Amino acid sequence: MSDSTHRIITLARHEYRSAVRSRILIVLLGILVTVTAVSVYIASVDYASKLADYQAYVNAATTSGLDRIAPSPLAALSLLRGAMEYIEIIGAVIAIALGYLTVSRERTNRTLPLIRSRPVTSGELATGSLLGALGVIATLVAVTAVVGIVCVGTIGHDWINATQALKLFLGYLAAIVYMGAFYCLGAIATAKSRVAANGLMIALGIWLIVVLVLPQIGDTMDADNQIPGGLFKALGLGHDGEAQILTHFTTYERIRTWTEEASLAKHFERFSFAMTDVKERYRPFNLPWLLGQTRNDIGWLIAYSAALYAGLRRTFRNQPTIPQGGTQ
Repeated sequence: MSDSTHRIITLARHEYRSAVRSRILIVLLGILVTVTAVSVYIASVDYASKLADYQAYVNAATTSGLDRIAPSPLAALSLLRGAMEYIEIIGAVIAIALGYLTVSRERTNRTLPLIRSRPVTSGELATGSLLGALGVIATLVAVTAVVGIVCVGTIGHDWINATQALKLFLGYLAAIVYMGAFYCLGAIATAKSRVAANGLMIALGIWLIVVLVLPQIGDTMDADNQIPGGLFKALGLGHDGEAQILTHFTTYERIRTWTEEASLAKHFERFSFAMTDVKERYRPFNLPWLLGQTRNDIGWLIAYSAALYAGLRRTFRNQPTIPQGGTQ
């Protein structure tokens, strides 16, 4: 193991242990796990009732000697929609708080300038801190995933299969990347502010715009959302008819698309919903097709995360240091 790798691992362990000892973070994690469990429980109760009705239909059809039985319209993974939405909103806040705590804790203990004065590069510091935070985030995501799966199986009476497990793994992997990006945002905003609390407020302001405002604007501008069930569906128009009408509103649609593309949360939502069968149109297709359809969202998630990581490295590089040989 190289010296650089050893330093990164040491910094990651320090970040993980410090975060786990934070009471504020533990409370936030508890809130996320609780609301996730409640949302999945409520959805599973309704799902179990519908599953029992479908099974009764299958039994009756089989008894009657019918050869063709309609497939189940239910999707077990869709019960995790609430879990993904809570990660999208509350999970992002937790990640920002984690980034804030990283910088404010080191600033209060005056260890950040000391670390920077040692043979630790800004890249090693950023990578170590991010890996430690990702470890905390992965632990959180794993707990919520287990809670969700157990609720779906025990309450909804429909355990997920291997294919569904793989899709769910990819969805939660995207959640880790998504929250990691917001961790970088929280750390950058806090490190750039003389008062740590001001940096936290700036990061939360950006969260408000990216997670709540921009997606809502995009959804409101979508003509198909103007009436319940969809405007084009109410008019009896298929995909070709919809595409033909939208050709007359190319500028409007371009602006609406750009507004949604600016939101990291929207890209995570699209990908996670595709992996968890939330949208009915995705359910008949296999995983390779879904990955192809969501490649744009995958690309944006990676691009945003890479940009914020680069920003974190640059921010740590510009932090003041304590000269070696003593303090001032």
